Amino acid sequence: MERIKAEVVVVGSGSGGATVARELAKRGIKDVVLLEGSKYHKWIGGYLPSMRYIDKAGFLKSEEGTMVYRGMTVGGSTLVYVGCATPPPKWLKDKYGINLNAELEETQEELKFGPLPDELKGKASIRLMETANEMGYKWEPILKFIDPEKCKPDCGLCMLACKKGAKWTTREYIKEAQANGTRLMPEVKVREVITEAGEAVGVRGHGPNGPIEVMANMVVLSAGGLGTPPILQRSGISDAGQGFFVDPCFGVFGTTRDKGMAGEIPMSVGSYELCDSEGIMLSSMMFPKLMYPIYLAREGIRHVPKWLHYGKTIGILVKIRDELVGRVNLDGSFSKPITYKDRWKLDKGAAIAEKILIEAGADPDSFVTMGIFSGHPGGTVRLGELVDRNLETQIKNLYVCDTSVIPEAPGQPTVLMTLCLAKRLARRLHTILSGAREERRIPVAEPAVAV
Repeated sequence: MERIKAEVVVVGSGSGGATVARELAKRGIKDVVLLEGSKYHKWIGGYLPSMRYIDKAGFLKSEEGTMVYRGMTVGGSTLVYVGCATPPPKWLKDKYGINLNAELEETQEELKFGPLPDELKGKASIRLMETANEMGYKWEPILKFIDPEKCKPDCGLCMLACKKGAKWTTREYIKEAQANGTRLMPEVKVREVITEAGEAVGVRGHGPNGPIEVMANMVVLSAGGLGTPPILQRSGISDAGQGFFVDPCFGVFGTTRDKGMAGEIPMSVGSYELCDSEGIMLSSMMFPKLMYPIYLAREGIRHVPKWLHYGKTIGILVKIRDELVGRVNLDGSFSKPITYKDRWKLDKGAAIAEKILIEAGADPDSFVTMGIFSGHPGGTVRLGELVDRNLETQIKNLYVCDTSVIPEAPGQPTVLMTLCLAKRLARRLHTILSGAREERRIPVAEPAVAV
């Protein structure tokens, strides 16, 4: 058994874990160990490399067949998201008392996220946005974690990882954390939290060299909406993973006479207008060229010939706020049914998408709807139920910081919200740890001597 001691151990290197580690290291907490269950894949970007770090090569499914798209590598799903920087929803503050305005401002200052210039949005996406606005739908450019100066036009492979480094990922934060003393340990699969007298004192798992224990004063689980619950279940919190969201979506595609969205950045424009009221988000969408026929085949062999018109195809992504149903099992498998209400939202969004596509010049006879798939499972360790406002569990000094803690389905990208939550948590942990250090420095007063 390999045994390591640290001040803080963080499990998971995605948007939650990497941010916590980086923020603590930046504030002077040097003794941080960052564990990642997957490898550090250095060959990234493109179709073949992505099959190694996208879970099940993109075909991870629930027991009901709902596909979940997630990255399994150092940096987690930030390598395979499409770079959306969607601010935290207002209900997080209004309903749950979590104000992330300061963290949002700080992240904006650091990462400079914003809308893409027109040459990177893509002509077809702009045309779609203009058409939607003419029809009375409120579409606008979507904020992106993408550096326009590094981005290569007509690439469109964001969801396979970015070779050019134009899309921000948490690997940048991990490098900063390492430079400030954090120890990154990939290929360490954590099984459970070690507790003593109701307090977390470390984690236990299996690394490249066999069994491993990392003992620490504080434990932060950031293994993701599907990865964190089994660890908590083995640690005595059996309700973890009961009911969750995946923000399910599908794409509606059609062929036009004009140039399509081939090579354009997915989700460069879209609409949040119906997200709060109806739980529906719409955006521009196109799959990479070699992925497109695979998804066509899923919908039926008769659709595969539509790949021949890929260059003239445009699409709209329909994403919804789904109900908190299903369960993440101890072995990592999961059940996630699409409820009647979920399907109602998807169909309503698809009907709107079809109207916009027809107005934009798409032939309705060419339409194909692909799905259902999802990209950010969460809500498995919900704030207000299994973690408090400080993201601490019923086990003292055990915290959770990833999409697991989001208390209800956002129906929109979650990376920026998770970054803000992680910054907020790191600030609190630093305060606690700094206070403990000061207490250790204060000498015990000598007893007074009567004269």
